[in-house]
Amino acid sequence: MAKIAASRLRDRRVVTEQGHEIGTLFDIIVDEDTGKIMAFIVDPSTEQIKEELITDKNGLILVPFGAFYAIKDYLIVDAKRLPKKTTKTTLFVR
Repeated sequence: MAKIAASRLRDRRVVTEQGHEIGTLFDIIVDEDTGKIMAFIVDPSTEQIKEELITDKNGLILVPFGAFYAIKDYLIVDAKRLPKKTTKTTLFVR
């Protein structure tokens, strides 16, 4: 796996494998002991995203690192692994 500086990832667009935009990368959570990335903090792009996905008190989405499978020009996430508020959603249906 190629190495990418965290500062180069900030503000990159986060999209699902179907091309739905989730938002932009706001921050990264790293385990201090192991140095492993635990999760990405994403700033949702729309109010609909905020309504469908679990957000913190600041309106940001905490997406587990394991949900991502490509990190290049975009950060691509598996829509099934996003932290949804309900099991039935409209935005992420195939």
